[in-house]
Amino acid sequence: MEKQHTVEVLTALIAAKEVDTTNHCRRVASLAAGLAMAIGLDQGQVESVRQTAQIHDLGKISIPDEILTKPGRLTGEEYAVIQRHPRAGHRLLTAFPELGFTLAGVLHHHERWDGQGYPNRLRGEEIPLESRIITIVDSFDAMCSDRPYSKARLKGDAVDEIVRCAGSQFDPWLAEAFADSMTGRSSEEKCERVTQTQLKGVTLPTVVATVGEEANRERKSAWRWHMLEQTAPLVTMVARSLSSCERLVVELHYIERLSSREIAEVLETTEEQIANTLAAVRDRVTSVRHAFVETLCKA
Repeated sequence: MEKQHTVEVLTALIAAKEVDTTNHCRRVASLAAGLAMAIGLDQGQVESVRQTAQIHDLGKISIPDEILTKPGRLTGEEYAVIQRHPRAGHRLLTAFPELGFTLAGVLHHHERWDGQGYPNRLRGEEIPLESRIITIVDSFDAMCSDRPYSKARLKGDAVDEIVRCAGSQFDPWLAEAFADSMTGRSSEEKCERVTQTQLKGVTLPTVVATVGEEANRERKSAWRWHMLEQTAPLVTMVARSLSSCERLVVELHYIERLSSREIAEVLETTEEQIANTLAAVRDRVTSVRHAFVETLCKA
């Protein structure tokens, strides 16, 4: 109760600065909680994600009004000032020990999966899970809101953009989970989306095996990939690191036992593209490739 009271006080502080930011934070909190539930986090974790998301933009109270509410695109210098807000929010939150669980999520909510974000240029799973959740729903709500320099997008278009940026800006696994939760896509609809998306590679993070409760959580979080449900945690983590297109090609090849030619026909692309995708996946998993393929074939 004390935590939520502090969160509400800080939310009021954000509102005193800028009402639109407050409304945005509340929407992001609701969306973040929904995504956290969708990937199987427990009730306590979901609430922690929601509270973190509600104050993720706290640092914007330190941004001058003329920049924060500027009716147009920001200059390079102004954007550099905006980029200070995660550190500012983190610094403010250190004054509230009861909200220590929000520090990492607030500090890193503008990091990118490919390491090109800020403030610390973290990449992949170096970025805290709550931050990876928040950056997806934060971007979604921003796209669906009217801005001085851009009109709101349709929700479906915003979801498409989230999926398009999976593996670069966003955690590919979370991006697909978000799209599924927002659209209720069937398997057929997923395949149709893939045929309209150019095959692309992503850099795999360092793959490490997990044990105990962490391993169980990883297996539960992979519920969407029904073909991989019973596989080892290591394989689940590798699968999570692939783009949606790569994952589908791998599943069709190693589980459905389809050839490159047959997969190319299913995805309406070329046999060469499929072969290149499979080769790229094999190259990136390197030392765990044999265990990965062997486990997939046994699934």
